[in-house]
Amino acid sequence: MLGEHVYATGIVSFTVVAIDPATHQLVASVKGGANPIAITRTPDGGKLYISNSGANNVSVFDTGLGTITSTVTTGVYPHGLAASPDGRSVYVADTGPDTGDGGSRTLSVIDTGSDTVTGTWTTGQSPRWVAVSPDSATVYATCHDGLSVLDAGSGRARALLTGQARAGGIAVHPDGSRLYVVNTWQDTLSVLDARTLRVLDQVRVGRTPWQAAVSPDGSRVYVTGSGDDTVTVLDARSLRVAGRVTVNHVPTSLTVTGTTVWVGTNASSTVDAVDTATLRLVGSTPLGISTATGGVVVA
Repeated sequence: MLGEHVYATGIVSFTVVAIDPATHQLVASVKGGANPIAITRTPDGGKLYISNSGANNVSVFDTGLGTITSTVTTGVYPHGLAASPDGRSVYVADTGPDTGDGGSRTLSVIDTGSDTVTGTWTTGQSPRWVAVSPDSATVYATCHDGLSVLDAGSGRARALLTGQARAGGIAVHPDGSRLYVVNTWQDTLSVLDARTLRVLDQVRVGRTPWQAAVSPDGSRVYVTGSGDDTVTVLDARSLRVAGRVTVNHVPTSLTVTGTTVWVGTNASSTVDAVDTATLRLVGSTPLGISTATGGVVVA
């Protein structure tokens, strides 16, 4: 496909869709794997990786061809996933048959050159969401029993932060200095020093927050509130609330470009566009009533 598009997964419809960011029109829909949850991109935007939680695998989508080119078998119930900034690896959270004590304790490592699993690392219980440091040296996974911090070179665990148990999404500041961990059941966002792993602050956000994303320039942090249909906007330096935007029903996923926050709404099955300058909803693309939007990415 030519030009930049917004891509989203349809959890119920088993699809990957492409949206024109200028017109907010749906331009393509490709049948994918079973229950695609999350989506990530390689740094060059050439490939997308999509976790198919109902099939225990990850689809590889070629953005130039506009089609799925291969499928990689992972652990049970792959959920969150993240590509390393150096473009070499994709890390997949193998949540397992239970999101609590009965879940898995593994992270699958996909080599993007061969699109094969080259490692299976041990994490905390039931890993859900994954993030990678800007230097590609550290992998973070939110788990039922804490935040797993893993060395990307060896796969060995550096720490399990039990104070961040049952967390939701996670984001890393572009300069690597801070971690932003979503506390879904406390309606807060924990801010951690990435070097010391010490909690610097906890900030009240929307109800039942799900995911966080940082603007490319590092100035703002955005958090979806799935329980009150909001996106909370925080000043990354002061951690004060800079605004709160109402979007469609049950926003979960999001990604941020220089001008737009793209928000996936699970219950409304839309991808909403929020202008980063005005903090206003400027567009909404319906994906189909039975779609249930999963992850969102721009490539």
